[in-house]
Amino acid sequence: MIGTATRETEGATERTRYRPRGAYWLITKTANGRVEVLTLDCGTGGTLPVFSHAEEAEIFLHLGQADDEWRVTEIRNGGLIYVLCGPYACVKEVALDPLPEMVAQRTVGLVTLARDRFMDHLANARWRSRSSGPDQARPS
Repeated sequence: MIGTATRETEGATERTRYRPRGAYWLITKTANGRVEVLTLDCGTGGTLPVFSHAEEAEIFLHLGQADDEWRVTEIRNGGLIYVLCGPYACVKEVALDPLPEMVAQRTVGLVTLARDRFMDHLANARWRSRSSGPDQARPS
Protein backbone atom coordinates (compact mmCIF):
# COMPACT_ATOMS: atom_id res chain seq x y z
CA MET A 1 0.00 0.00 0.00
CA ILE A 2 1.24 3.48 -0.83
CA GLY A 3 1.59 5.74 2.19
CA THR A 4 1.26 9.48 2.46
CA ALA A 5 3.84 11.78 4.00
CA THR A 6 3.11 15.29 5.20
CA ARG A 7 5.85 17.90 5.10
CA GLU A 8 5.79 21.52 6.24
CA THR A 9 7.57 23.90 3.84
CA GLU A 10 7.54 27.67 4.22
CA GLY A 11 4.18 27.72 5.97
CA ALA A 12 2.52 25.34 3.50
CA THR A 13 1.64 21.71 4.07
CA GLU A 14 2.71 19.38 1.29
CA ARG A 15 1.33 15.83 1.08
CA THR A 16 3.30 13.37 -1.02
CA ARG A 17 2.92 9.69 -1.78
CA TYR A 18 5.81 7.39 -1.00
CA ARG A 19 6.72 3.76 -1.56
CA PRO A 20 7.23 1.77 1.64
CA ARG A 21 10.82 0.53 1.92
CA GLY A 22 11.20 -2.85 0.27
CA ALA A 23 7.76 -2.80 -1.40
CA TYR A 24 7.15 -3.75 -5.01
CA TRP A 25 4.07 -4.73 -6.96
CA LEU A 26 3.42 -7.72 -9.21
CA ILE A 27 0.48 -8.61 -11.40
CA THR A 28 -1.14 -11.81 -10.15
CA LYS A 29 -4.24 -13.94 -10.47
CA THR A 30 -5.62 -16.93 -8.64
CA ALA A 31 -6.39 -19.99 -10.77
CA ASN A 32 -7.25 -23.44 -9.47
CA GLY A 33 -6.47 -22.32 -5.91
CA ARG A 34 -2.94 -21.19 -6.81
CA VAL A 35 -1.53 -17.71 -7.23
CA GLU A 36 0.01 -17.12 -10.64
CA VAL A 37 2.33 -14.24 -11.44
CA LEU A 38 2.29 -12.55 -14.82
CA THR A 39 5.45 -13.15 -16.84
CA LEU A 40 6.33 -11.86 -20.27
CA ASP A 41 7.65 -13.97 -23.12
CA CYS A 42 10.38 -11.73 -24.51
CA GLY A 43 12.35 -14.51 -26.15
CA THR A 44 14.82 -14.69 -23.26
CA GLY A 45 13.31 -17.50 -21.22
CA GLY A 46 10.76 -15.38 -19.37
CA THR A 47 10.69 -11.90 -17.90
CA LEU A 48 9.00 -10.92 -14.65
CA PRO A 49 7.51 -7.41 -14.70
CA VAL A 50 8.10 -5.73 -11.32
CA PHE A 51 6.62 -2.35 -10.51
CA SER A 52 7.85 0.26 -8.04
CA HIS A 53 4.37 1.74 -7.51
CA ALA A 54 0.89 0.23 -7.56
CA GLU A 55 -0.21 2.86 -10.07
CA GLU A 56 2.46 1.74 -12.56
CA ALA A 57 1.17 -1.84 -12.38
CA GLU A 58 -2.44 -0.65 -12.73
CA ILE A 59 -1.51 1.36 -15.84
CA PHE A 60 0.19 -1.74 -17.28
CA LEU A 61 -2.99 -3.75 -16.67
CA HIS A 62 -5.26 -1.08 -18.13
CA LEU A 63 -3.18 -0.32 -21.22
CA GLY A 64 -2.36 -3.98 -21.78
CA GLN A 65 -6.07 -4.80 -21.73
CA ALA A 66 -5.60 -7.76 -19.40
CA ASP A 67 -8.70 -9.68 -18.40
CA ASP A 68 -10.42 -9.06 -15.07
CA GLU A 69 -8.74 -12.02 -13.35
CA TRP A 70 -5.43 -10.15 -13.05
CA ARG A 71 -4.84 -7.79 -10.13
CA VAL A 72 -2.04 -5.75 -8.60
CA THR A 73 -0.42 -7.34 -5.53
CA GLU A 74 2.09 -5.79 -3.15
CA ILE A 75 5.14 -7.88 -2.33
CA ARG A 76 8.15 -7.16 -0.12
CA ASN A 77 11.82 -7.94 -0.80
CA GLY A 78 11.74 -11.33 0.94
CA GLY A 79 8.59 -12.42 -0.88
CA LEU A 80 10.04 -11.35 -4.20
CA ILE A 81 13.21 -13.33 -3.51
CA TYR A 82 11.01 -16.34 -2.71
CA VAL A 83 9.09 -15.94 -5.99
CA LEU A 84 12.34 -15.72 -7.98
CA CYS A 85 13.95 -18.68 -6.19
CA GLY A 86 10.88 -20.88 -5.98
CA PRO A 87 7.94 -21.07 -8.35
CA TYR A 88 9.45 -18.64 -10.88
CA ALA A 89 13.10 -19.70 -10.74
CA CYS A 90 12.95 -20.23 -14.52
CA VAL A 91 12.56 -16.47 -15.08
CA LYS A 92 15.76 -15.10 -16.63
CA GLU A 93 15.11 -11.36 -16.36
CA VAL A 94 13.20 -8.76 -14.36
CA ALA A 95 11.62 -5.80 -16.15
CA LEU A 96 11.34 -2.69 -13.98
CA ASP A 97 8.17 -0.65 -14.57
CA PRO A 98 7.65 -1.77 -18.18
CA LEU A 99 4.89 -0.37 -20.38
CA PRO A 100 2.70 -2.67 -22.51
CA GLU A 101 3.83 -0.97 -25.71
CA MET A 102 7.41 -1.93 -24.83
CA VAL A 103 6.31 -5.57 -24.97
CA ALA A 104 4.60 -5.03 -28.33
CA GLN A 105 7.59 -3.14 -29.74
CA ARG A 106 10.08 -5.61 -28.23
CA THR A 107 11.92 -2.86 -26.35
CA VAL A 108 11.44 -4.32 -22.85
CA GLY A 109 15.17 -5.07 -22.83
CA LEU A 110 15.73 -1.37 -22.15
CA VAL A 111 14.29 -1.77 -18.62
CA THR A 112 15.45 -5.29 -17.71
CA LEU A 113 18.02 -6.70 -15.34
CA ALA A 114 19.31 -10.23 -15.15
CA ARG A 115 17.39 -12.18 -12.50
CA ASP A 116 20.51 -12.85 -10.41
CA ARG A 117 21.57 -9.21 -10.46
CA PHE A 118 18.10 -8.11 -9.31
CA MET A 119 18.13 -10.72 -6.54
CA ASP A 120 21.54 -9.39 -5.39
CA HIS A 121 20.00 -5.92 -5.24
CA LEU A 122 17.08 -7.23 -3.14
CA ALA A 123 19.36 -9.16 -0.79
CA ASN A 124 21.65 -6.15 -0.31
CA ALA A 125 18.65 -3.90 0.36
CA ARG A 126 17.41 -6.30 3.04
CA TRP A 127 20.87 -6.42 4.61
CA ARG A 128 21.17 -2.61 4.59
CA SER A 129 17.74 -2.16 6.20
CA ARG A 130 18.57 -4.64 8.96
CA SER A 131 21.98 -3.12 9.70
CA SER A 132 20.65 0.45 9.84
CA GLY A 133 17.98 -0.15 12.47
CA PRO A 134 16.89 2.62 14.83
CA ASP A 135 19.31 1.61 17.59
CA GLN A 136 22.35 1.76 15.30
CA ALA A 137 24.64 4.74 15.79
CA ARG A 138 24.66 7.09 12.81
CA PRO A 139 27.94 8.57 11.61
CA SER A 140 28.25 12.31 12.16
